[in-house]
Order: sequence, then structure tokens, then C-alpha cells
Amino acid sequence: MDKKVSKAFEKSIELLKVSELNFNNKFYADSINRSYYAVFHAANALLIKKGIFAKTHSGTIREFGLEYIINDNFNKEIGKFFNSLEKDREKADYDYSYNATKNKAKKDLYNAKRFIEECKHFL
Repeated sequence: MDKKVSKAFEKSIELLKVSELNFNNKFYADSINRSYYAVFHAANALLIKKGIFAKTHSGTIREFGLEYIINDNFNKEIGKFFNSLEKDREKADYDYSYNATKNKAKKDLYNAKRFIEECKHFL
């Protein structure tokens, strides 16, 4: 496996662990943030594998959708988590009226785990 691909995926696994630590310590907004970034780095690992380097988060989501969900066999239901996790992360990070709940953080962590497991099939 290419070194950049493996580094990006290792970062993804590390952030998933940090998300779980945050969740277990009741830092729900931070758990949501780390769940999103775990998925973001896993998606980037797969894009790097195909020689694709997006410059923005929305570009990464778009390119991932085109390359893996539309043109490859990535599970569409699981692939949708990427976009919804980004929206949750933006609310958790920037919307001061947003209350990051235990249930939302738990759901996002679960979905991030599913996304990363699906990514493993494409490494």
C-alpha cells in the first residue's frame, strides 16, 4: 500500500479512537467532530489511492461520491454518512445554539465506524 494512503488511513483509525474517548468522557461535540474527521481521512486515503487530491471538504465529499459511490461498489447507504457527518460537525463546531446530544454523538460514531469498515474493502 502506498505510504500516503496508509498514513491517511492510520490517521482515520486514530481519530476514530479519539472520537470514542471523547464520547466516553461525555464530550459529545468533540466526538462528533472527530467522527467526521475519521471519515474524512478514510475517504482521502481512498482518493489518494486513485491519485485524486481534493482541495476542500466539499470537494473531497464530491470526488468520493463520484469515484467510489457512483463509479465503484461502495455501499451507497454507508456512503451517505460522509455528507451528513459533515453537516453534524459544522453544527457541533460553529452553531453555538446547537446541543450535541449523547444520542447524536453515538449515532455519528457508529456511522463513522461503518464507513471506515466499508473503506477497508477498497484499500
